[in-house]
Amino acid sequence: MRQRGITLAAIAIGLATAPAQANEPLAFKGMTLGAPATAITQDPRFDCRNVKTPTADLVCTLRPKQLETLAGAPLISLYYFFDRARLTGVTANLPESQFETVRTALETKYGIATIHTETIKTLSGKSFENRTLSWQASHGKLELQRYAGQVNRSLLRLTDEQAATRIRERQLKPASQDI
Repeated sequence: MRQRGITLAAIAIGLATAPAQANEPLAFKGMTLGAPATAITQDPRFDCRNVKTPTADLVCTLRPKQLETLAGAPLISLYYFFDRARLTGVTANLPESQFETVRTALETKYGIATIHTETIKTLSGKSFENRTLSWQASHGKLELQRYAGQVNRSLLRLTDEQAATRIRERQLKPASQDI
């Protein structure tokens, strides 16, 4: 009986700390990594600008006074990142008070997350336990961070982890090979 209890405890610990494997591709509002930019660039609620970053050549954000929600939680800001008209990432800020609502929705959709915790301090010295939940897929990662820059904001980030490498390799390729 003692052996069985130890085994069950080990299985429970393993489940709680193992990387979550999504049953479906990671997505934000139905857009998976690699999705075409047209769904956002043709939406009048968004303003898109050409940029040169390690993971994008186009960034789109909500225009002023445009609202978006995630699991019913209002978003403070929302950015879509594209390279060659394909989604490479999404960053969304939300009120920290909505962290648990979004966490529950993401765990319902993607399963139990891997959790990283750290203690952070405000400038006044008050300590908070910051939790970052992550879900890993074959070429992407979804993260939800409880405190992001301010203790009243949380951050959701969907990233194509190979995007920066692909872009860097493309930029280093001699022009003669790019014909």
